Amino acid sequence: MENNNRLIIIGRILGVHGIKGELKVQPLTDDPGRFYDLDEVILIHDKTATDYKIKNCRLHKNNVLLFLENVKNRNEAEALIGREVGIPRELAVALSEDEFFIEDLLGLPVYNDGALLGKITDVMQAGGVDVYTITADKKVYCVPARKLYFTKINVNDGRIDASIPQEILDL
Repeated sequence: MENNNRLIIIGRILGVHGIKGELKVQPLTDDPGRFYDLDEVILIHDKTATDYKIKNCRLHKNNVLLFLENVKNRNEAEALIGREVGIPRELAVALSEDEFFIEDLLGLPVYNDGALLGKITDVMQAGGVDVYTITADKKVYCVPARKLYFTKINVNDGRIDASIPQEILDL
């Protein structure tokens, strides 16, 4: 689904848990506990978005387990595997000055020392430091999302200024 600035993706359905329709969700948020504050979520598949009320939510290992209204059994839950879990942007948590929603970064051009390097096409969450995937024509760069390399990120202006050493780009 194209980012229309209406939704923030906070998870992805990985599978089912049990036989009663409980969904296993990979949280794509720094605070998986934020699912407890939600009354409903929006499941996204291709270009369609469907609202679901949350009946129950709990944390299990590194995942979130959700019971959704109208998902009554394992078969119905399995049909939802792979969908992204979103919420309206107005329900998103407030971010600090140097924090950004992944959806807002995707597609932004990266200017390395003033020259266009490419666009952000993915953000890999690899534990301690995210990794930005920058794509330029047939070249793909994976650069740790550190302030040392990305000197200014301006979502409102639609631009990222960077100073990435050639040794990092050659990796």
